[in-house]
Amino acid sequence: MPSLDQLDAHIRSALQADVRVSHALAYGSRTQRCRGQVVSDQHSDLDYYAYVRPGQSLDPSTFVGAWTPLLLSVVNEFGTPNFVTPELHRIELHVQPVSQLSELLGWPVFGPDLTAMLIKDDDGTLAQTLQRWAAGPAWKPDEPQLIYDRVLNWLVFTMAVRARGEYLRAAELLTWIRGGLLRLARFAEQVPQFPAVTRFAERDLGPWAQRVAALETGHADVELLALEICRELAAALGLDERLSVLAALRDGQHQS
Repeated sequence: MPSLDQLDAHIRSALQADVRVSHALAYGSRTQRCRGQVVSDQHSDLDYYAYVRPGQSLDPSTFVGAWTPLLLSVVNEFGTPNFVTPELHRIELHVQPVSQLSELLGWPVFGPDLTAMLIKDDDGTLAQTLQRWAAGPAWKPDEPQLIYDRVLNWLVFTMAVRARGEYLRAAELLTWIRGGLLRLARFAEQVPQFPAVTRFAERDLGPWAQRVAALETGHADVELLALEICRELAAALGLDERLSVLAALRDGQHQS
């Protein structure tokens, strides 16, 4: 059974050797650093872009399947071919014409390790593009007050659909509330912020993570619990608590 590192090395070598591919890069957590530290582990995905020469094509499933058996091949909701190996390693491989290479300039910049990202670069264009991209503004979360206000807005929405009896929809909306509260908790605890707010939440946020995780739609007082956490985080961060909104939410919760 190949390890994740071994499989990564095989795929990188295959991309380098394939004459149809002029440029290739890796992305995702294995190519990111947070405060200088690696954020990936043995459970991380393997993520790649292969840019093919004009007039060339590459079938992602055939390409990946040449290096590992595949338990599952599927195109995800974002149009990306995804693959699952017998070791439950997950691989993403985008295949695009080289004319689309400059689109990566629109990616968010979060601790990139350009050496780890660069796999193949026939003419130096990819290295130059990556350098331009990495020199752009680093990703950062929105300001705490905006996040807090959005959480209150989602709470209003959630209470409305619960009052209508749409409990599954309310459960879906709670995902936004939990995400916002976790983002605020990261500010309060002064721990690293990740684009994926739930990354390492249990490790970094301790009791906050446990309390936010307890916000489930089956709990009779889920909105009141969320309001309690909102108020505590607003106080910890010195935010405008929007007391009139909180009062209306409490009253609305009791009426529902």
